[in-house]
Amino acid sequence: MPTDTAQTTVLVISGESTDSDAIVRALGSERTTGLPRFVAVERPLRPADGLARLAAGGVDVLLVDIVGSPEEALDTLVRARIEAPEIPVVILTDAETHQRIEVQALDAGVQDVLTRDELAPGVLPRVLRYAIERQRLQATLQQLSLSDELTGLYNRRGFVALSEHHLKLVQRTRGLLLARIDVCALRTINDRFGRDEGDRALVGVANVLRATFRASDVIARLAGDDFAVLMLDAGDDAAAAVTARLQLRLDQYNAEHVDAGYTLALSMDIMRVVPEDTAAAEELLARVKDARVGIRD
Repeated sequence: MPTDTAQTTVLVISGESTDSDAIVRALGSERTTGLPRFVAVERPLRPADGLARLAAGGVDVLLVDIVGSPEEALDTLVRARIEAPEIPVVILTDAETHQRIEVQALDAGVQDVLTRDELAPGVLPRVLRYAIERQRLQATLQQLSLSDELTGLYNRRGFVALSEHHLKLVQRTRGLLLARIDVCALRTINDRFGRDEGDRALVGVANVLRATFRASDVIARLAGDDFAVLMLDAGDDAAAAVTARLQLRLDQYNAEHVDAGYTLALSMDIMRVVPEDTAAAEELLARVKDARVGIRD
């Protein structure tokens, strides 16, 4: 979200025939004084370069101008939401494509859809400002109702809701991986060291998971010592890579907490979610039994 009250940075991803000068002019057409002005971080970029720039950070809002195939545009939108889920997205298109893409775009997490013939002075900045505010409000509401109070991760309700959203979009990505992670011997820690220490161990697990997985992945504490992660846009080597990274982060945590009197250990089940699978998130959680990988000190 914007931190500079003087300006708000906009990344524009455009198609081949985009009138980029018109978009830049529209960004600067705000006439209301006392509001942050919108500034393009650079000239409009093609999808591949734009997604790379989005991943680099320093962007407050993303504007995608759809030219050409709506299907390719939807793929760009889905990848953008994976690269930077916290960044609000607005799409710009012609009237005909607007009718074809609006529902799918909103399902993908886009905040608003604007047609090019609506680019009167002041309209684009106003739409972007509303998109930022809606994104901020949605994030606040999600944090209040979908998060685990102890760890700050998503709770089961939040995990299921977000997973159902991403399952609808799985065909537009390299695929999903679903992991279920258990804390070994949490009851023993509670019995020997007290429930407060058990809570500290759970917070430690949450921090290990945050350090292991990407910010775009959906990480949750389902209940007690039961955690889950939905890994988005996961390639064929993702399972092996994340298993090694989790072991490394866990080893680092235990090395930093040698005075705790116990060693934190985890076990993980992980499976690939194929696009053809129509199971709901709760059913998939029950089926994560493809392979058990021991993660221990």
